[in-house]
Amino acid sequence: MGLVSVEDLSFSYDGGRDVLRGISFSVSAGEVFVIAGLSGSGKTTLCRILCGIIPHAVKGIVSGSLDVAGIDPSVTSLPQVALKAGMVFQDADSQIICSTVEDELAFGLENLCWPPEDIRFRVDELLEEFGFGGLGLVNPALLSGGQKKLLTIAAVLAPSPPVLILDEPMSGLDAEGRELVRMAIEGQRLMGRAVIIVEHDLKLVTFADKWLLLRDGEAAMCAPPDVCLRDMELLRDMGIWS
Repeated sequence: MGLVSVEDLSFSYDGGRDVLRGISFSVSAGEVFVIAGLSGSGKTTLCRILCGIIPHAVKGIVSGSLDVAGIDPSVTSLPQVALKAGMVFQDADSQIICSTVEDELAFGLENLCWPPEDIRFRVDELLEEFGFGGLGLVNPALLSGGQKKLLTIAAVLAPSPPVLILDEPMSGLDAEGRELVRMAIEGQRLMGRAVIIVEHDLKLVTFADKWLLLRDGEAAMCAPPDVCLRDMELLRDMGIWS
């Protein structure tokens, strides 16, 4: 059993059609796992289920077995889920709310009522880990696109959840920004986190351990990248490789 374990997961909005049908997979500690598919295939919906946004904030019917670091997000409060799985959304600017880098890193911990001295220690750790040394008092609006993405990742990881979920983390970034994000992902892998990535461009995530290919809400394949790449006809038919 992995750090994330999903068995026969299905989801539908109230009174609507099934968005996901019979999805099963597991993600181990220290593994990078990619969920890929065209728009509307269900990949973002799946991640929202993993971090509890569905069904707590977005209502619908979830069925099947779901375990994320020992909890079922569908029946656990969102603050408690955030201690197990942190999700970074595609648009970094919409997720950054504070006027300095260090305030952004401290914000979630303050809401969790950490002692001030523990917050200061953790913020300093994150500034060092993510290359923000000397930038703690800088306004995030002045950062590059890649740095903003790193800041959102660092802020989500402030309480040290064992699972990190990234929705198209390299979208809109130049080559330098994508490399910053890739290195951060590799760092989390080495630290033993399970990293789950939603991505539409598989060429950006060939370093992953496994790809889950979704088509119309169902798993078309779940295998290491080299195995998936042997079925180029499938990838092209799904529209996720050119």
